Order: sequence, then structure tokens, then C-alpha cells
Amino acid sequence: MPSLPPAESAEPSPIGKGRLEPLWEGDDLALHTSLLDALDAAKIPYFNKPLSVYPGVRRADPFPVQPLTLFGYKVAVLSSDFRAAKQILEKLLDQEPKDEMELPAEPEPSVSESPPRTPSDEAEEPTVQVWRGNDEDFAHFLQDALRENDMPLRTDDLADETAVFVRPSDAARAQEIVRELREASPPC
Repeated sequence: MPSLPPAESAEPSPIGKGRLEPLWEGDDLALHTSLLDALDAAKIPYFNKPLSVYPGVRRADPFPVQPLTLFGYKVAVLSSDFRAAKQILEKLLDQEPKDEMELPAEPEPSVSESPPRTPSDEAEEPTVQVWRGNDEDFAHFLQDALRENDMPLRTDDLADETAVFVRPSDAARAQEIVRELREASPPC
């Protein structure tokens, strides 16, 4: 008859005593993750609760004075571990963010942006052919893409083909759009 392996001398893990004390509440996911990792490393047990509005949740007051938190977390620890946990939290709050992003003073021009229009550009007529073919779906897609990029265009239906024309000032950008659509790849 098989027997169970002998029980290892399992000592109960020391669990702190006291009541649950709120340590941190917020919506900073990076800080939340760092805090939980640090509490785990220090072997401090914690209670972690997401704060959210779930579908179907009803409130007693249909017109609440306080808005509901849409995202965030609440972390609490036992009162016996509160001092050590608070020191960990303060150390994390004092650290500078690693990947601090600054907004540039002026937006950087995009490769795909066309140069600013001048009054003479507005007078130009669409005379440069950028595409010609018999693929009706592609012709419609190309026209939509050119319009999306604020390029006036003209189409000519020739027998069983369609030709798409743009203004000379838009020709280079339009040809790039045609290339992107044919190859299904954005500019490098």
C-alpha cells in the first residue's frame, strides 16, 4: 500500500498582525508595479485591489458628488508592516522617472507632410498623371488616399482604364502615396 511521503517540518510563515492599513492609491501603473515588486522582495504581504467601474455596478446615489475612479489600484498592508512598507513607498516616490519624455518646443516635420501651400498652389490645376490602370477598386482607394492628404485631383475614364491626375506641386507626394499603396508599405 503506497504511503504519503514524510511531511517536511513546515514552520508556519510568520505573518504580521494588525489591521489592514491603506498604503497607496493611484493610477500610475509603473509605480504600482514597482511597489508590488518591492513589497514582494521585502516579503511584506499586501492587499492589492483594482479600482474600476465594472459594467452592472450600481450605486445607491444616482447623482454622486464624487466621480467614480475609472482606473487605478489600491494597495494596503498590515499595520505591523506599515512602517517598512511606507519607507519602501517613499523611496520609490523619491526616485526620478527613468524614461522622462519631454515635448519638443516645435513639432518635428514628418517625412510624409507636404510643404505649406502658397496662393499660387491653389491656382494650379491637376495636370500631372500619377496613376493609370483598370483596377477600379485601387482607383477608388487611391482617390480616397489623395483626398485624405488634401490633394485636389482629377480623374479621366479612358475606355477600360482610369487615369488619376494631381497638381504639379503635389506630384512627388502623390507618387509616394501610389508607391505606398502598391507595395502596402509606409515610407522608410
